[in-house]
Amino acid sequence: MQESPDGLANTTAGEPPQPLRYVAARAAMASGTAEIVTRVLTVVLAIVTARVLEPVEVGILGLSVIVIGVVSMLGFYPETAAIAARGEEGESQYAFAAAGIRAAILACSLATIWLGFSAVARYLTGNDNAAGPLRELLFVLAWMPVLELLSGYPQVVMQRRLELNFIARLQILQPVIFVGLAVAMLTTGRGYIGVAWANIASSVVITLLLWWRLLSTGSARWCGWPSRKVWRETLHGTGKVLIGGFGGYLGERVDNLLVAGSIGPAAMSFYSMAWNASRTPANVFARAINFVLVPALARIQDDPLRVQRALRECVRNSYLLLAPACAILFVTAPLLVNYVIGPKWLPLIPALRVMCFTVLAVPILFASAALLVGTGRGHLVGIATGVQLATLFIAIPPLCGRWGILGAAYADSVAVSLLTLTLGATAWFATRQVGLSVLKTAAVPLVSAVSSGCLAFVLTNSIQSDALRFSFAVCL
Repeated sequence: MQESPDGLANTTAGEPPQPLRYVAARAAMASGTAEIVTRVLTVVLAIVTARVLEPVEVGILGLSVIVIGVVSMLGFYPETAAIAARGEEGESQYAFAAAGIRAAILACSLATIWLGFSAVARYLTGNDNAAGPLRELLFVLAWMPVLELLSGYPQVVMQRRLELNFIARLQILQPVIFVGLAVAMLTTGRGYIGVAWANIASSVVITLLLWWRLLSTGSARWCGWPSRKVWRETLHGTGKVLIGGFGGYLGERVDNLLVAGSIGPAAMSFYSMAWNASRTPANVFARAINFVLVPALARIQDDPLRVQRALRECVRNSYLLLAPACAILFVTAPLLVNYVIGPKWLPLIPALRVMCFTVLAVPILFASAALLVGTGRGHLVGIATGVQLATLFIAIPPLCGRWGILGAAYADSVAVSLLTLTLGATAWFATRQVGLSVLKTAAVPLVSAVSSGCLAFVLTNSIQSDALRFSFAVCL
């Protein structure tokens, strides 16, 4: 089966094309599967990392990943703008424009890190001993955004043509390669620097496969230099998505940096471990929402009924799986932490339990953001993310000073709640699409999960056997 340039699938000539909903559903399933595989493998890597490395080493590795991740995310927005652009010019023109803008952003970002490294390292680590390892990791991981720049062109072309399934399969392959190499590096004593090189190796493989696919299918056709209209549309779209999305990305990373600056890298590793564990179920849906819902909403934005149906299905299916997962994680957190990553990580349990409630806002949050981006209003997301960032900057330092990582978890919960309320209200006033019918779909799974979680928490306290307590809690 092949997909036509307009995103409709055909099996043979003359046969009626498959509807966009069918194409989007297949891509969503593939992307969701990829995200599940990614998260499972990420959990495996986190477990191995937590058992092999010390908390301070985990903290330094996490800080370097966040810093380079900011560079990668800044470069991602031109590609998003090129994919969502509504012009009729060729895919290669938009892909080339996105690559040019991304190259400029990459050069400026890496130069900024180079010039400001000393000040950044002093704030994040608090001592000169940790600055050396952080510098070494950044030198290796700086190749990541370079490889992402090289792979961006074929991805934009394929996504504009709605050839999504091949990209989704690569999303499964990359974490398999990365985690396999990283675990081998850790178990053979190469430490966190081995994890960094494993990440680079997996990105090289994916970049080569993307270009192979583009060349082998004949899609790498040169259609001339991008016109001024294409440059202007891509640059304008980049600015809108950057304003709307970068604050949200920082909102998911800056709390780790604030915790590190307030109480040190070791404490940040506890907070980060709890944050990642609680977000793992939610991020499965986030990837599928961003990968499929944004381009789908961009195509059907003029049909309110289809938009409402897409949002309801997205929210309902997300909560049917997310709410029970959060309830299980809340009840079984002590057992999971003790037996999976080891007793030295037990201090993160209170923060993890707070975050289990926090992430219940994620499906509505991501659906509202996808609606704004898909309808060309991505810059409005910046209103809500500005509220979140302000809350984190104001709340984390004093709450960390009083309650440690638990205080940081409380600050995160307040910030996410304000983010969701503001983003939902913004989406409603901008599009009139996020109504009560969308919110009602979350009520039943939420009430059921919270009720069963409370019941399991009360009834399992008196059970002495850890295995029996865990099994009984999950069954309830």
